Amino acid sequence: MAENIKLQNIADEGLSRRTLMAGLGALALGPSPSSAQGRPAKANRGAPANDYLICRSSEVDDYSVWYVDLDDDEQLLKLMPGHEGAKFDRNHQLIPIGDYVLEWGPLTLRDYKPSFPFRLFKFDPSIKNPLGVRAVSPGELTSVKTGTWEKKKFWGSRPDFGNPEGPAKEFDKGEKLMLLPLSSYILNVIPTTGRGTFKLFYFDPQSVDPLYQFPTWVAGAFETINFGHELIPMGNYVLDRLNAKRKKGGSDYWLWSFDPMNDTPLARPARQQGHWSDIDNTHQLIPIGEYLLDWDVEQGSYRLWGFDPEQHNPLTGPVRKGSMPKEFGSKTTLTAIQGLRPIDKTNREVPGTIDFMRSKIKHVVYYMVENRSFDHVCGWLYEKGEGNINFVGAEGPFDGASTDMFNLDVDVDPPKKVHLKKHEGGEFIIPSDPYHDMTDTMRQFFFEDRDGYARRATPDMGGFVWNNGTSAIMSTFTPEQLPVLNGLAKAFAISDRWFCSMPGATDSQRAFALTGSALGELNNFMNGPEYTYWPDLPRRASIWKVLWANGFKNWKIYNSVEWQKFVLTYHLFLQGQIPTVDKDQSARYIADIEQFKKDASEGRLPAFSFLEPIWIASDKPATSYHPHGAGGTTPGERALNEIYDSLRTGPNWNETLLIITFDEHGGFFDHVPPPYARNPWPNDMVDGFRYDIMGVRVPTILVSPWIKERTVFRSPTEVAYDSTSILATLLTWYGIPKGRWGLGDRTQHAPTFEGVFQCQSPRTDAPILSPPEEAQRAAGTPAEGLSDLHQLIVPRLVDSIVGGKRTARETSDVANKILESATDEKVLNMMLKDLARQMK
Repeated sequence: MAENIKLQNIADEGLSRRTLMAGLGALALGPSPSSAQGRPAKANRGAPANDYLICRSSEVDDYSVWYVDLDDDEQLLKLMPGHEGAKFDRNHQLIPIGDYVLEWGPLTLRDYKPSFPFRLFKFDPSIKNPLGVRAVSPGELTSVKTGTWEKKKFWGSRPDFGNPEGPAKEFDKGEKLMLLPLSSYILNVIPTTGRGTFKLFYFDPQSVDPLYQFPTWVAGAFETINFGHELIPMGNYVLDRLNAKRKKGGSDYWLWSFDPMNDTPLARPARQQGHWSDIDNTHQLIPIGEYLLDWDVEQGSYRLWGFDPEQHNPLTGPVRKGSMPKEFGSKTTLTAIQGLRPIDKTNREVPGTIDFMRSKIKHVVYYMVENRSFDHVCGWLYEKGEGNINFVGAEGPFDGASTDMFNLDVDVDPPKKVHLKKHEGGEFIIPSDPYHDMTDTMRQFFFEDRDGYARRATPDMGGFVWNNGTSAIMSTFTPEQLPVLNGLAKAFAISDRWFCSMPGATDSQRAFALTGSALGELNNFMNGPEYTYWPDLPRRASIWKVLWANGFKNWKIYNSVEWQKFVLTYHLFLQGQIPTVDKDQSARYIADIEQFKKDASEGRLPAFSFLEPIWIASDKPATSYHPHGAGGTTPGERALNEIYDSLRTGPNWNETLLIITFDEHGGFFDHVPPPYARNPWPNDMVDGFRYDIMGVRVPTILVSPWIKERTVFRSPTEVAYDSTSILATLLTWYGIPKGRWGLGDRTQHAPTFEGVFQCQSPRTDAPILSPPEEAQRAAGTPAEGLSDLHQLIVPRLVDSIVGGKRTARETSDVANKILESATDEKVLNMMLKDLARQMK
């Protein structure tokens, strides 16, 4: 839910209260779930909403609260009793942001400085005065937060150089503060007839000042948005309406993609634009969840539109029509507030529903490891034609590996078929790290048709041997060789139709998994200065930033590396986004993997835990399952078993879901062509690649006593699973309305996997698994030298150890020298330890 902003000239004497304070509403998303007749589909409306309209007047301080009931075909809005006599200053403005409401008053002098008083609070419709000042509960997020913003926080970025006698333009002298909430960001807009100035702020409800401007963000101006435009937040988009001067002249509209990483946050070009002949300046537009309420103020009628950003006219329907309550008049403004979704009591005991999952699962543990394809490590989990499998989602046999599958080796004459085969033993299949960057993966996809992506052809999956130059890429592990990974898959659930999010390497995949996009990158975020200063540039929100804005602090990143300053996930995807967390990097938010095991064993896990594997550590093998030079598979198997055992034997086992997935395929063969997909952000494109095809299939395993043994799950929709499905499931499990997610279109439309929870009661037969013996490591072909994982991690680890005591160039030179001199992991770890001693 969010406020509309009408960009009118603030000095206009004839400006009405309704024009200054346009309707506020719930952030919407698209496309809307509707039936063939255009009405909201009952199945998609069944769970109770938590949506309200605040009805205010420009003439009095009284207000009323209305419940929005999308399930009632006769009465959309219902007056809530118990708020009679409630007051809210009519001169104050308010917007919903995250799970909060932000209020601010008109410009006043505070300590001889022009300032705006503000207040941050949570909306509770059950009390008599939901907008009033409440008693403070120490340490609770429901507490009132008050303060002041100096005017210069929003104004004064440019002098009014065209008027030497004094400022004339509103971007210099204006006094009406306009703020637009956009998921976990707030956009400040100052309009004039010739310029629309903006600033973008992070939202941190725990900070003394909840609006935080990133140091490298600067004020800018929109190219076309200025005086007369009305901005309406719609989930990942902003609808821009320009009313004609004549009352019945209709409205021009533009639809912009909101992208906080873009220099102009309403990114060009517009996604859609056109003219509404039947929506003029007598209509208020209030977004409510997935819908847009169109209120004809003069006629007292309404239309409820769906929203689909893919359509030329993004308003679809109307899905219903009716009359507005008689209490609403020409002086009325409406503010829609969308609360967290409650658990539906009728579904909470129905297995396979999100309400069942929300009522049974209290802890989600997310563990992402490295670089193995589905066929490569789990392809033989079930043999061809094997029965007694519990399929969830689409039907069909288990789509596993077969020795009939092959790639052509074209480096011999004549070319020969290289068939998929079972590895004969040992951890190391290939003596060098397979290629798996974006361009390499596209070659693996399109062997017979090198221009297949440009034509949006189906990948033939024929280029793995050709691209890597070795037949070893067709070797696979058996369940006996990886008994923990396959044991958990068979004892609980695995998806055989889960793909990594794009053809690309570790960083871009993990960005998708934690932010909903690759953040405009194709592969890893390079080394040296680019990585070092990565958090210093504005980024799209991470899952943690969204949780924080919605009042959820009960999460933690568990880091496996002994170098405690080096937490890859925090550095790449969270640092700089939440000032409160950056200032307090305590065990409250970041801890090591041993603390995770302790927390799990003692029943003290947070609601959401994200686990890193060991990338590189002295005297410890890497546990990431990385295929070359990083410890092989046995350390990964043992670490996974320890994570599982700490949960299985802990007191919260019956309330826990463990998610195990791989970031990408690491260059290894898989036979299933990945599907094309929704672009994560509409304008994302690098070197002609639009991020609109998924990557190679990877295993994703779900472990919980509420999941039946031998479950294989597939997407219940036409959209395939990828890592954004974990984001979508998490946010739905938390009860956060989709309009507040702000993690891009891929996440917005990702299928969720609550259907796997099918047991009526928690199972009591969790298996005890045995990881491979250490002796297995001697078998197979040992890896030599350092891998691409070392090349990626070492410069970052060096930067963490140096801690800013040397220049970026000097730090990069140190890292390069270590990589050039280290002949193996043992030597590498010795050199890193020596560097750490020097830096103390």
